[in-house]
Amino acid sequence: MLNHGGQFPRSAPAPTAPGRATARSARGMTLVEVVTAMCVIALVSTSLIAASVLIRRLTEIAVYQSSVAAIMQGYLEQIKNMPYDLLPISPAAGTSMSVSSYTSQYSLATQKDDVTADPLILSPLPLLTVSNLTPPTVPTAVYDNSKVFDVNRASDLTVHIWIWIEDKTPSGYGATQQAKAITLLYMWQIRDGNTTRSYTGVIKNLRSLVPTY
Repeated sequence: MLNHGGQFPRSAPAPTAPGRATARSARGMTLVEVVTAMCVIALVSTSLIAASVLIRRLTEIAVYQSSVAAIMQGYLEQIKNMPYDLLPISPAAGTSMSVSSYTSQYSLATQKDDVTADPLILSPLPLLTVSNLTPPTVPTAVYDNSKVFDVNRASDLTVHIWIWIEDKTPSGYGATQQAKAITLLYMWQIRDGNTTRSYTGVIKNLRSLVPTY
């Protein structure tokens, strides 16, 4: 039957079975979906925890590195500011370090703070280099200045320091143009969980009789 526009009327949509849409929208998650979601959450949580632990470890190591750098620079500045004549030259290779006069003869009157004496003792020549070290082994034939500091916890940072002072006055130069080379080689250790980690470094400077450098 035609309507007023001359077209056949559209048929009404078939009725939906009662309750079908409601049941579909209210359907819960299956056991497989729940287990899958839990696995995904567990993987993401594990990754986040591992990343947080790694970031904390790297940050802690960076704090120790900065602390060691500041400590070594502090020792160097103290040595540079000492009277030139009070800077002894390192003894020759093979010099016995067991004699009682060794520590007094080759001692530098450095301090840990304003009131605490913390001397450094020179090592006999020749100089060692970082490539000569096999951490955490302390090398032989050197005088080991072992120092302990508090950074994050009490006595949590140990620094082994070996120091040499050499006469670097150029041949033929006058008495007012004398110079001495200062070398501080060091190895430091920290506890990383159940593991002890060791790192090495070196700091050098030149001290002239006239303190211009």
